[in-house]
Amino acid sequence: MRRSTPGVSVRVLLTAVVSTVCALVGAGPASASPVSGIPLPPPVTLDGILPTPITDDPFFDRPGDLAAHPVGAVLRERPTRMRALPASVVPHTAQQFMVRSTDSTGRPIPVTATLVLPRTPWHGGPRPVVVYNMAIDSLGARCTPSYRMVHEAVDIDVPPMLPILLARGWAVLVPDHQGPHMAYAAGPLAGHAVLDSVRGMRSVAPELAESPLAMTGYSGGAIATGWAAQLQPTYAPDVQFTGAAAGGLPADLALLRTTLNGQLGSGLFLAATMGLAREYPQLLVLANPLVAVAAASPLKDQCTIVLAAAGAAMIPVESFTTVPDPFDEPVVRQVLDANRLGGQIPQAPMYLYHGSSQVFLGDEFIPESGVIAVQQKWCAGGANVTYVPVWGEHLTAAVAGAPGMMEWIADRLAGIPAPQGCP
Repeated sequence: MRRSTPGVSVRVLLTAVVSTVCALVGAGPASASPVSGIPLPPPVTLDGILPTPITDDPFFDRPGDLAAHPVGAVLRERPTRMRALPASVVPHTAQQFMVRSTDSTGRPIPVTATLVLPRTPWHGGPRPVVVYNMAIDSLGARCTPSYRMVHEAVDIDVPPMLPILLARGWAVLVPDHQGPHMAYAAGPLAGHAVLDSVRGMRSVAPELAESPLAMTGYSGGAIATGWAAQLQPTYAPDVQFTGAAAGGLPADLALLRTTLNGQLGSGLFLAATMGLAREYPQLLVLANPLVAVAAASPLKDQCTIVLAAAGAAMIPVESFTTVPDPFDEPVVRQVLDANRLGGQIPQAPMYLYHGSSQVFLGDEFIPESGVIAVQQKWCAGGANVTYVPVWGEHLTAAVAGAPGMMEWIADRLAGIPAPQGCP
């Protein structure tokens, strides 16, 4: 349903809010509002919405010579140990590293990742590796997995897949797939980050270079998984997956307008909007002064829990734009099209699972129709894609679908061919 244009009284109220918050946060010089004469913050720029850099750990500092290195080249590395529960209780060794990758437009960027190896001996060939794309779903640089693992006491992940994967005896690679700008929901960027992290892992741990390789991720982590699988044949033909599993997959971000925008999921929807604007700054031409307020506030550095809780306010994205319906704007349609899965065909067998009303309840945030559509596109292109509907809404479906996903991954790592999943 199309939203109506806010009345003048609403615009005046929003302008007053902007002015008040700017005064509180010290947003800087302002121009006068044409509606009320109340001072407004300066225009929004890309630098203004980027996350605050990490200052307490030099490992995450941006190198100055990125273009001189090939993609996947390791720029720095260090041994470390996970501090965050629950994964830290599993006896392990860990290595963090930074690789040269590319953003959505091919510009060089640094990407960090953490390789975790259980101390359990592995017999019968090279230890298998699972690329675990966590659902980062955050805007702050300190929310990235490699930072949380070594600096936080608890790392919330539902279900706690990292210790579960390690308990199987598999090595686990955790890429920081949102990149240095924490570009939440930017699919091609995430795919590049994952694939180059695998390349870097082979340099950091050459004993794993010939290991069977699988990949999994849920929700925001499914975005990275789906895009890495889709881009692998063209971007990284040297990286071969035995299989890739994605659950709760936001295959088409345009569908989220009806399920997240202005609803209980609006906090994460707005965060994803800012994440996309960090990767596609052309979106900022639609930004109104409230975006400058958010950029000057702590909001741009928050992690998942705070952003999800902000959804209780049910603020629509239209409150932050200069047009009544941003989804009809060509610049928005172009970005959504660029981040819609299905345009390329994965080489690896795929396993998709999703909370479905066919079973019980159904995912109230991520429409099942998007997952079914991408399965049909990939199958039509010759891929092998299994889709398994599971019970539960978005969070409980992550738990309900995990056992089936784990067994499918285990079979692929054991060398068992994937059954034909396409209808």
